[in-house]
Amino acid sequence: MGISFAMEFLENNLYKVTLNGTLDAPGAMAIEEQFQAMLRERQDRVIIDLASLDYMSSYGLRMFLLAAKSLRDSGGGLVLSGPNPYVMEVIRLAGYDTMFPVYETVEDALLDLT
Repeated sequence: MGISFAMEFLENNLYKVTLNGTLDAPGAMAIEEQFQAMLRERQDRVIIDLASLDYMSSYGLRMFLLAAKSLRDSGGGLVLSGPNPYVMEVIRLAGYDTMFPVYETVEDALLDLT
């Protein structure tokens, strides 16, 4: 299975990016340039919705780290939401749950960010 993503404006400088599929090395390489270009130089806060993500490798985590750095450098920020237990374990093992917030749902992220 491949990977796809879509961005949606929620409110005041807050966007949601929904990932769907498998974010392994080939998947991340297939969308990384387009994904990073979409976020480059934004001064927004972005919720990455992982609820429809079946699998994620460390390469996918790298993509999030680069996005978070880009957003932070321009005054924005990145949070993750809705990872399944496997994806959450990958996030936790890599220590990314200490680098940026991870919420159980998009709604939980919205409550904290608005």
